[in-house]
Amino acid sequence: MYLCHFTLTRFPCHDTLNTDELFHASAITETEARLHHLLELKGIGLLTGEVGSGQTTGCRKGADTLHSG
Repeated sequence: MYLCHFTLTRFPCHDTLNTDELFHASAITETEARLHHLLELKGIGLLTGEVGSGQTTGCRKGADTLHSG
């Protein structure tokens, strides 16, 4: 119903968005850089933060840059 009202072409809060369609916040960019650093070191890390601060989004963006194999 609200798709027609706001002239949207798809649901805006769906988890199937591609990572290049997500908002590029500085916190997510920093998270992605730190995750890549952990991967280079072959280390173990713990990602924590406030609810809604972008932990899952940062992980999704980081995972998309990995080799698919």
